[in-house]
Amino acid sequence: MDLERRRNWYSPVADVYYNARPRYPKQLIDRSVQLAQLSSDASMLEVGCGPGNATVAFAEFGFSITCLEPNPDFCRLAQYNCAPYPFVAIQNTSFEEWELSAKQFNAVLGANAFHWIPSEVRYAKAAAALDDNGFLILLWNLTVNLNLGKSGQA
Repeated sequence: MDLERRRNWYSPVADVYYNARPRYPKQLIDRSVQLAQLSSDASMLEVGCGPGNATVAFAEFGFSITCLEPNPDFCRLAQYNCAPYPFVAIQNTSFEEWELSAKQFNAVLGANAFHWIPSEVRYAKAAAALDDNGFLILLWNLTVNLNLGKSGQA
C-alpha cells in the first residue's frame, strides 16, 4: 500500500480503532524494557504510533520518546493521549519521510506498525537511528483462535 493511502487508511474510524484496540499487557512492556536494558533516561523512536496505545505504556517509564505518525487523525489522538508526558513528542510524518538523526536512540519501537513500512526502508533506517547498543522492539496484538478442530482449522 502506498504512503498516501496509509496516511488516511484508518481516518474514518480512528476513534473506534483506539477504543477497540487491546492495550499491551504491562508484563510485555516491562519485559521489553528489561531485555532492551533501558534506563529511565533512555530515548526511543516510535514508528507509526497510531493513537498512542504503546506510547503511553512506555512513557510511564519517563523515557524521551519521538513518535512518528503519518495519519493526522491518529496523530491528534496520540497528542491528546500523551499530553501528560512532557518527554513525548508526536510528529505528523511517516518513517519514510522523517529526517534521520543517526545513532540518536536507545530503542526503536514498532507496535503493530512496522510491517507497513517498505522492507527496503524499515530495517536499515531503524538500525541507522539506533545508538551502538540500541534495540529494535517490535510488538503485535494477535488474536488466538482456541476453537480449533482436530484438523487445526476453525
